[in-house]
Amino acid sequence: MRVSIVDAFTRTPGAGNRAGVVLEAAKLEAAEMQRIAASVAASETAFVVSAPAEGRVRLRYFSPVAEVDFCGHATVAALHVLSEQGLLARQGPCQLECSVGTYSVELEPVDAQHSRAWIVTPQTPWKDSPVPIETVMPLLGGTVQMVDRSLPVQFTGYKLFVPIARRDELWTLFPRSQPLVEATVPHGIRGVFLFTRETVDPQHAVQSRFFAPAFGIPEDPVTGSASGVLAVYLVTHGVLKAPRPGEVLRARVEQGDAMGKPGRVDLEVLGEAGAVSRARIGGVAVTVFEGNLRA
Repeated sequence: MRVSIVDAFTRTPGAGNRAGVVLEAAKLEAAEMQRIAASVAASETAFVVSAPAEGRVRLRYFSPVAEVDFCGHATVAALHVLSEQGLLARQGPCQLECSVGTYSVELEPVDAQHSRAWIVTPQTPWKDSPVPIETVMPLLGGTVQMVDRSLPVQFTGYKLFVPIARRDELWTLFPRSQPLVEATVPHGIRGVFLFTRETVDPQHAVQSRFFAPAFGIPEDPVTGSASGVLAVYLVTHGVLKAPRPGEVLRARVEQGDAMGKPGRVDLEVLGEAGAVSRARIGGVAVTVFEGNLRA
């Protein structure tokens, strides 16, 4: 099986978030995809299950231990490989099909070799945390005193979002993976996304970390799907200024710095009638190597 290894949300090999990409996956069963993803051992591997046609791309995503509904960095990686190999135009729109629906994607050239993939990310309702933050923080290797109390701890999809006051404290976190899984998964939480407004670049919005041991991922270097919903959170709670109707707001999230794998996720928010009408994530990627996998 031919596999590409790609670093997403960066142009530097070894930085950002690594994903596997399998282009010819139409005839693979789910169990075969799962075995391949375990062998690739990236946080996620994207499988192109139908050849791009009429501006549509269909993907499935697997972590080393489970299928994932949607994965931002693996989508960026897959679109990068498709455009790099001439199977998808380097500029223009297309439709992404995955298990959670069909979403608009746009490729925007940034130089002679790279295109930025813009992806409309799935959004789910926000709720208060089903688990007390006093329970969660010690399992992450921290304390409740680290939490930025000016912002709420909230839950959407399967991710818990926790604001942290200081970047140096965010970097010190080291979760106890199994106890974290046992305390959170029964409540529908399968990953914890923590962020702080203290950034390396003062022009950026937040710096973040994401722990998802329930998916076999102790820490994800750069998480596009979480950054996409984070954009709505940041606007809702005033961290980013809400765009006016018809206005487009762009910002940037830092992630991976604490792991020595810095990546950058671009955010784009469109406003309408005093609310967010659309949120997109954007990112570039670089192919690290390609080869034949014997799984």
